Amino acid sequence: MTQQFAPLIKRCTGAITNEWIDGIYAERRTQLTSLLSYGQLVNHLPDILDQLSSLLGAAPTDEQIAEAARHLRVFPQVRFQQGVLLDEVACELMILRQVINAFLWREGGIAHDEDVQNLHNALARANRFIDEMITQSVIVYAASQRPPVSTRTSIWPPPRRAPVAKFPERSKQQ
Repeated sequence: MTQQFAPLIKRCTGAITNEWIDGIYAERRTQLTSLLSYGQLVNHLPDILDQLSSLLGAAPTDEQIAEAARHLRVFPQVRFQQGVLLDEVACELMILRQVINAFLWREGGIAHDEDVQNLHNALARANRFIDEMITQSVIVYAASQRPPVSTRTSIWPPPRRAPVAKFPERSKQQ
């Protein structure tokens, strides 16, 4: 029964996108709507919803959820290049979490106790995925803000050593 949520997300991508964009425009703590065009705002959403749909259609481990979020690392990289601040990206993802949670509650169709457990599991996977997306955003922004640090480079093969001069033994000099 866990697979009921995967086609639901795919089938309702437009409705989720509209609800999410309404949340973004209503959010006054960010300047996303003045900084980005509508196309730039929603460009990444189909990929995120597709990954989420595949996660909801299976019973992934935490590592598989983290890997799915790593595949979407390009999203925070693009946002960084667009001049969006990290707190705005996090806010954007938190709004997506609210929309997904409300959507799953509303459209999940709970009829039995088993359905409640399936909904609980789907919500937990969705929340874990969004948490991983926020984590990936922090990693991308931290790596992008890190100043260049000079490091040693490896030289291979190593250069030939000069012949070692033979020194007289100490005991003979005394």
